[in-house]
Amino acid sequence: MTSSIFSLGNAIRAFLLVGLFGVCFVLVQSCQPPATGLDAYAQDSVKKLTVRETPPTQPSATFETADGQALSLKDLRGKVVLVNVWATWCAPCLKEMPSLDRLQALRGGKAFEVVTISIDRTKYEPAKFFADNDIENLTPWHDGSYGIPGNLRLRGYPSTVFYNADGREIAILEGEAEWDSPEALRLVDHLISQ
Repeated sequence: MTSSIFSLGNAIRAFLLVGLFGVCFVLVQSCQPPATGLDAYAQDSVKKLTVRETPPTQPSATFETADGQALSLKDLRGKVVLVNVWATWCAPCLKEMPSLDRLQALRGGKAFEVVTISIDRTKYEPAKFFADNDIENLTPWHDGSYGIPGNLRLRGYPSTVFYNADGREIAILEGEAEWDSPEALRLVDHLISQ
């Protein structure tokens, strides 16, 4: 007598095996820690927010504007800083810039600052873009060394890095976001309150 693969006994075994995998999946999922800290704020337009396990040190480079102002991120110690690395040739960067401008208008001050750093060929390109597009609350900083993407280990543009008041990187968001959305404002308010 030959046994068939499609016997009742094999069907029962298959159902039991599938059920066992289902139970294991539920157990593994229930053992995952709940979203806490910044993970709880990674929703909707800022859902790509991640905390790096080994963040790079804050760049020590000096950035410039078209009119010769200079800035080092160390100058902003004591504030939570959102650093957005962008370029005028990057369509998603251009799309999110107005929301960064509105975020600076809404939350910028003694405790928080939005710093946009362009990697364009010259420091005049970001200044022209800001002037042409009524970006009034941000300063068009430029990375003349072109080192910030490598220093921050960026994989694309736009990329946004958050630093705490001590200058330590606390999170990164790769890609565009709506920075004046309710979820982004909740994230920024949380970071400021820390």
